[in-house]
Amino acid sequence: MKLLSSKREKHTPAGASGEDGSALLLAIFVLVLLTGMGVVLLFASRTDVRMSQADVRAKKAFYVAEAGLESAREQLRVNNLASANKNSLNDELTAAAGGNGALNLNVDSLRATYDADGNVTGFTGYGDDAPLTGYASFGGGWYAAFLTNDPVDGKTNLNDTNSRVMITAIGAGKDRSLELVQAIVERLPLPTLPATITILGPSAGFEGGTSSAKNYEGDDCQGATGYTPVPGLSVPVVGVVGSDSESSAEVGVRKPLTYSSGGETGVDTVDNIESTINTTWTTCSDLVELGTLIKKSADYLCTVSAPCTHWASATMNTITYVEGDVTLPGSSRGLLWVTGTLTMNGMDSWDGAILVIGEGVFNFSGGGTGKLIGGVVVANIAGPDGVFGTADDCSAAPDGFGTAMFDTAGGGTHDTIYCKDALDQVTTGAPLDTMTFRQR
Repeated sequence: MKLLSSKREKHTPAGASGEDGSALLLAIFVLVLLTGMGVVLLFASRTDVRMSQADVRAKKAFYVAEAGLESAREQLRVNNLASANKNSLNDELTAAAGGNGALNLNVDSLRATYDADGNVTGFTGYGDDAPLTGYASFGGGWYAAFLTNDPVDGKTNLNDTNSRVMITAIGAGKDRSLELVQAIVERLPLPTLPATITILGPSAGFEGGTSSAKNYEGDDCQGATGYTPVPGLSVPVVGVVGSDSESSAEVGVRKPLTYSSGGETGVDTVDNIESTINTTWTTCSDLVELGTLIKKSADYLCTVSAPCTHWASATMNTITYVEGDVTLPGSSRGLLWVTGTLTMNGMDSWDGAILVIGEGVFNFSGGGTGKLIGGVVVANIAGPDGVFGTADDCSAAPDGFGTAMFDTAGGGTHDTIYCKDALDQVTTGAPLDTMTFRQR
């Protein structure tokens, strides 16, 4: 009889030792993979942080450059206002050219210079050109701005033919970030007002009133105290477009001797000016574009629900844009654009340009001794619905204009005087409009 062993033998399952080795290798592989992924994510995170920091630095330099551009735009306006030739930017271009009389700015070579601590000490790459806005600090960075002519005239041309020039501004940070911006800017493109009162459209509505004490003057600045007249300059008292408008406007000349221009009186001061008037005034889409520009440049935007209160403090450089109807609460000055009905009291005065373009109604209310010095344009471009700012603007037949009205039935002794000096002061003092802008 075979005796059984009291000890049991251990049996290892076939292949168990190989499986344990494989699991260990798999664990090591996963650990290495996770470690690698962690390293990659760490480097990616650091790269993202660096890219984000670089983006922030670039944006800061861009905003500094943009601030330099805006500062230069205002400086250009101030320089033009103080120049002997306010009707172009020739003097400003000549001043920018520096001692050698040539514009040397090379945008591709424009760079910042730094001291040992990384602070910007100045800029190079513009020859001897005189910066429009010199080296200045702003928001932790530094900027400068330079003037050249616009591409149409030629960037190095010192003769400005279109009232447009280019401003180039550079912004730099302590971290050596650098940005360049450029803008083409334009003097307020307000075409010459061709008459004391210009009424646009196929049938001009004009009512001159029955007062013998009032005065309509087409001789430049006659009776306008404080302004310098142009010798021999005369314009029609009422300028209209088309013979039909001329006939309808003449009906409103009630007291002929109160109208005077170039030795003529009465209906002879009402003229059809369609052959000489700037086409901006007679092209409805151009008027809409001009109104958009004036609104964009306005110092004050008034509405019926939020009326302006700045009238007494306005200057000849003030631009006011009124959406809808308005009754002037007193005397004021500058450029005024009204899209609805403008009502003016006979006791009040206005120096500058009044453009009642939209629904096209200008009423004097009551008598008074005020003066309107400068010029007026009235146009109805509101379309068949009679409301400006809707889809049918400029759709009235035949050319987008409806009947506009200038009514001084209650004008009393109020004087309406053409004055080029007053109109020039309005346009030369206005902010320069940015036509195009780009980041280089």
